[in-house]
Amino acid sequence: MLSMEFGRLLMESGASARVVEDIVTRTALGLGAKRVDLRIGYASLAITVGIGGEGITRMRKVGPLGVNQRLDQAVRQLAARVRRAELTAPAAREELNRLVKETARHPGWFVDVAVGVACASFGRLLGVDWLAVGPVFLAAVAGQWLRRQLARRRVNVFIAATLVAFAASALSGLGARLAGSLTVETAMTAAVLLLVPGVPCLNAQNDILDGRPTLGSARAVWVGVILVFLTVGVWLGQMMVRPNDAGGGALTMNLLAYLAHQMVFGGLAAMGFGVLFNIGPRALLWCGASGGLALGVRSIGLSLGWSLEAASFAAALAVGSVVQLIQERIGVSRNTLDVAGVIPMVPGGFATKAILGLFALTVPSPEAANQTLITSVENSLRVMFTIGAMGTGLAIPSLLLRGRRSRLGKTPAR
Repeated sequence: MLSMEFGRLLMESGASARVVEDIVTRTALGLGAKRVDLRIGYASLAITVGIGGEGITRMRKVGPLGVNQRLDQAVRQLAARVRRAELTAPAAREELNRLVKETARHPGWFVDVAVGVACASFGRLLGVDWLAVGPVFLAAVAGQWLRRQLARRRVNVFIAATLVAFAASALSGLGARLAGSLTVETAMTAAVLLLVPGVPCLNAQNDILDGRPTLGSARAVWVGVILVFLTVGVWLGQMMVRPNDAGGGALTMNLLAYLAHQMVFGGLAAMGFGVLFNIGPRALLWCGASGGLALGVRSIGLSLGWSLEAASFAAALAVGSVVQLIQERIGVSRNTLDVAGVIPMVPGGFATKAILGLFALTVPSPEAANQTLITSVENSLRVMFTIGAMGTGLAIPSLLLRGRRSRLGKTPAR
């Protein structure tokens, strides 16, 4: 258990799997083990220690993975002392507990300022003009401060990424626009670079190259999801900074009629899929309401000039939020209402065009092959980004409620 504690702290401090395995093995051997077999997972460690003809297996949960280089180096140095048999198990455990409590960290305000300087420097490397450097610095400082406050309150890491990205991008964009900068969009990107998970990304690649594809893939998926939620935050910031007043023609001419059309047929589509999914008669009406709400919100977003992805995210967020509020009262499964509500928004047309375009490239001597390929890739990306936006919008209310109930000691509703 003590050797796994070394491994847990190293994992949570940003060490790669190869380093964790090496340190845990050395520690266990230094404490008297003759054989050590370690399995490293994304959220757990499992170890089998053999002494003579006897063996014992234990597991240990791993907490959120972060980066803490001071603690990482201190744990490695302590492990070296244990390997040289300079410490007994009780003494090593006491020293390890002391390191966890006493390892120094930079003051919070200093971290905020340093992150601001880093993001402003990245901005200059990306081509931000001098008028936007100040707004990027201030926005990144505010974003890092918000990030620390959310972490202190144990807000879900993905939700925190969205909130921080929105705040930092919106502040930097508004500040750059007021300053008269010509690089507003670049400034918004630079201000959120503090959220890019560089160390987990490198560890994912190293783990795969070291022959641990399962762990490396899990890290890579986590990185990908963080980037999705980060992108959603930037989307929201862009909608605030550069609103588009060019509404759709149909909505401008007859808003109520168009919204009614979209909501009615969106509700009917949701109910139709509900029948296909064998949803009960009472729940079908709620499925129809969920689909109508989704299409209504998306139509309003499109009328304001939002992209399909942004409008789909807003619609899914609205559906997820309302479902969280009423699900327990009406006695219908949350997943049922979520899925039925957003299904009418699935971009099937774009998916079909993407597939047909790829098929067109398989014939001998296809016409306009380059343009067909570009169009197919564009449609494929729109499908992926739209579905990702919808999934993110549905997930945010659930993650927020789950975190709140966890802090209050309640069991999350299914």
